[in-house]
Amino acid sequence: MEFKNSILETKTLNSTFPYEKVIHIALAIDEPFVPPAGILITSILKNNPARNFFVHIFLDKISQSSIERLQKFCKLSNKIQIKIYYVNPTLFKNLYFDKNYSVAIFYRIVAADILADELDEMIYMDSDMLCLKSMEELFQNSSKEYLLKAVADSGRWLAEHKRNLNLSADFRYFNAGILYLNLKKWRQEKISAQLIELLRNSDYNLPDQDTLNMIAYRNNYAIEYLPKKFNHFFRLDGTEIPITDDVVIEHFAGNLKPWYLWCDSEVKQLYESYQAESFWSDFKYLPKNYQECRFMGNVFRRNGNWLEAFKWYVKYVENKFKKFF
Repeated sequence: MEFKNSILETKTLNSTFPYEKVIHIALAIDEPFVPPAGILITSILKNNPARNFFVHIFLDKISQSSIERLQKFCKLSNKIQIKIYYVNPTLFKNLYFDKNYSVAIFYRIVAADILADELDEMIYMDSDMLCLKSMEELFQNSSKEYLLKAVADSGRWLAEHKRNLNLSADFRYFNAGILYLNLKKWRQEKISAQLIELLRNSDYNLPDQDTLNMIAYRNNYAIEYLPKKFNHFFRLDGTEIPITDDVVIEHFAGNLKPWYLWCDSEVKQLYESYQAESFWSDFKYLPKNYQECRFMGNVFRRNGNWLEAFKWYVKYVENKFKKFF
């Protein structure tokens, strides 16, 4: 698959950015994740004041309101440049993947392939993250032989998952939430083409992450494993791992996110403190499916607002009926 024609249009939000030595960060999202992406960028700028950043945002559409908010970053800070890449939305329509995922999970492949033409390195980040401390250690030079830097994943599920992917027990399966990519190596090894070949022929529980691990394993590519503090997994499902003082990047993995109104974890206050400093201080996430409508109803019921609770329970029933009939 050729990606050079996959970008329909680009938009640079501040063309007068004066710096050459910058940290390049790529985000691959869809429109509902623009506010969390903006909050993530806010946290990066706050905790890395000595650095300049070029943020590359890959998506298939974005509202004018979101563009205007992103432009405010560029007008009020001389530390950031933002470029938007409009990805052809039909690009990955024939790939196998669970429809519970957004097709945007594959945009990181496009990002790496497109940016490999002009950069030697970049950082990819999921947008359900917060930067809590300086990322300086991550920016330090290392061996140019590695394909990527990442944090090893963990959990009781992992041993069986590796067996299902035909990965050896001693292979350190990594999480793809944050990747420091050697784009020169990516380009030389044609990694994007290898990923698409795997994705064309099978279905995976974690499509983008599983295939990247499989390629690294099969080709014995060098992986530089980062300390867990650069991708600390915080799953809001009752099994939260406390955020320790050394955590640099907090990753809100799983289906429950801290910007959901029905999230009742203590970490929500931490997230909202960064949201309050962003241009999305007024952002409120609304339910997107029937399960979320029920969760929303529960929030109002717990707060004693029975009328609003009843409205959301009605929406829950209506949307559930539509799904199954």
